[in-house]
Amino acid sequence: MWPPPVEAVAAVFRNAGIEARLEELAIGESEFPGAGARVRAYDCDGRLVVAVVPLDAVVDRSKLGCVYARPVEPPMFPFSGATVTIERTLLNERTVWLDAGSPRHVVGISPAQLARVVRAQPADLLAD
Repeated sequence: MWPPPVEAVAAVFRNAGIEARLEELAIGESEFPGAGARVRAYDCDGRLVVAVVPLDAVVDRSKLGCVYARPVEPPMFPFSGATVTIERTLLNERTVWLDAGSPRHVVGISPAQLARVVRAQPADLLAD
């Protein structure tokens, strides 16, 4: 059994019938087993926008569709109540890895399946 926050993430995939791979990183390990994605959230003129981007990417806030984007804490997975976007370059990866409810747990999933479960729209989100 996973810790409760990790189990909550696993349940989203299980309930959606989507295959995802959960892993626990070794103590002291922080690198994802493959291409990593990071979740960024913004208060975008009063609406919550979540951006799923490559780990080392810088989000161009002007591409979020609002006048002023203020960083905020991301909502719980699967980001209910938010407008979710995924950086289109992530869709070229076979598997992307992201945090799964704890600093030591990660989930690997096809980017298309991730976009489906979080209802994300592909977008060009990166700073040039």
